[in-house]
Amino acid sequence: MIDHSRRAAVTSLGLCLLASQRWARGAPAGGPDHDPAGSAPFARALRRPGASGLLAQLRLAQPVELTARVDTLPVFSGRATNVWNFATTIDGKHAHDPLLIARRGQRVEATLVNRIGQDTTIHWHGLGNDEANDGSGLHPVRHGERYRYAYEVRNRAGLYWYHAHPHFHTGEQIHHGLASLLLVEDDEELALRERLGIPWGERDIPLLLADKQLGRNNEIAYKAGADDWIGNRVLVNWTPEPHLDVDRAAYRLRVANVSNARMFKLAFVHGTTLLGHHLLGTDGGLLERPLALTQLYLAPAQRADLLLDLSSLRTGDVVRVRSLAYDPMENDAAAAGEDPMLEHPGAAPMGARMDLMELRVTANRPARTALPSSIAAPLPAMAAKPAATRTFRIRISDRGRWMINDWNFLLAPHAHAPAFTVRRGDHEVWELVNEFRSMPHPIHLHGFPFRVVDRRNSPSQLRALVVASHGRTAQDLGLLDTVVVWPGERVRIAIDFAQPYTGTQTYMLHCHNLEHEDQGMMVAFAVVD
Repeated sequence: MIDHSRRAAVTSLGLCLLASQRWARGAPAGGPDHDPAGSAPFARALRRPGASGLLAQLRLAQPVELTARVDTLPVFSGRATNVWNFATTIDGKHAHDPLLIARRGQRVEATLVNRIGQDTTIHWHGLGNDEANDGSGLHPVRHGERYRYAYEVRNRAGLYWYHAHPHFHTGEQIHHGLASLLLVEDDEELALRERLGIPWGERDIPLLLADKQLGRNNEIAYKAGADDWIGNRVLVNWTPEPHLDVDRAAYRLRVANVSNARMFKLAFVHGTTLLGHHLLGTDGGLLERPLALTQLYLAPAQRADLLLDLSSLRTGDVVRVRSLAYDPMENDAAAAGEDPMLEHPGAAPMGARMDLMELRVTANRPARTALPSSIAAPLPAMAAKPAATRTFRIRISDRGRWMINDWNFLLAPHAHAPAFTVRRGDHEVWELVNEFRSMPHPIHLHGFPFRVVDRRNSPSQLRALVVASHGRTAQDLGLLDTVVVWPGERVRIAIDFAQPYTGTQTYMLHCHNLEHEDQGMMVAFAVVD
């Protein structure tokens, strides 16, 4: 059950917390005790995908075995941390939560071995797999068991990710570390990479953002049943308060938010100036054309492919990767209660300004990149006449349960049974309607990418980012698997349910605020012949 006395305190006290002196100054994201070992902020070099350790890089050219287990790893200064991770070996070296790389059209074979003492899965987030290979909680893998995922990568190139997805324990397992990145490549992506002249791993860099609630002994803490689990440390590629030494050149940054609940409002700040940059792609890969912007919201599960040109800066300049302050619009409280931050000691409140990392111009090796006006083939047009239009109302019940229409997974007597069916090959429009007495919800669809048709009744802070007709932001113009629906907002999405599978395939629609998902804000549906 959601404790709304805590949420209520956000409503009545949140602005005061948001204006606190530390966070108003844009302090590092570590919280008041961000540095248990006494080192300076941004003292650590950003971890990049390597040959071993956390975020090791592994091409899926052959079958791989990933063991979900707990390892003690040196993440923070001082005592090592118990990290739940997907472990494997690469050329005889230990690897934890590896960044996986696959080609479109390639067959992936990955065996999950469960050693964490709970049911778990691997959900291949964003991929259009059949039900057996989707990795949802419909097919849990028990402790001590093995499960073989085998599928063909059918998605466009882009940054996807994989993570644990057991019913009612997803938030706990991801917060403890069971999540990492999956990079899909294809001919179109490789051609763009060559045209830009930005080599992967050098100036084309993934940034995995995740906040963690860290205790005094460097343990990652989690409280089951809490709402909006936010952390007092923000890690980038498992690096606390990192810096990246950069040239005077263009950088391609593939950003993924794998936090449980925290939404970021990303910007690049040089002094008091927001640096312009370009959005190249979204959850489901490249846009047809790069879009100029200075900031964007990145909710849990969303990804953004960004091009940042630093060629006009000087050696010695510093750029902060910052989450700008925004109104979190947590409107679902009725009356004030206890301080909501008691569950999250040292954490910046939702919507607070936070500095995530530094980019330091340390080398005078200027390189200019010509950004083409077209970077990918146009996305398929949305169907003029969808086969069906469905409405999904997001609301909170009188008993404090988050609901999608009248469904809540915890309350359904036969939760695994599909609540509705979709005809394979049909095009549908789904209308997501969020009540005003609510909060922003990142809604994730399994199995199928979608496009945003329009937004209505958007809050002013989102309307300020509109770049296209029908209230759409830059992110709304790409292929998505997760979309944020703000309080009072109505968002329509277009979905093509074509797939090469037969028979009944069951998928999930849910909120990717993981505590909401675990508390039942999820519904099963089936695609049928």
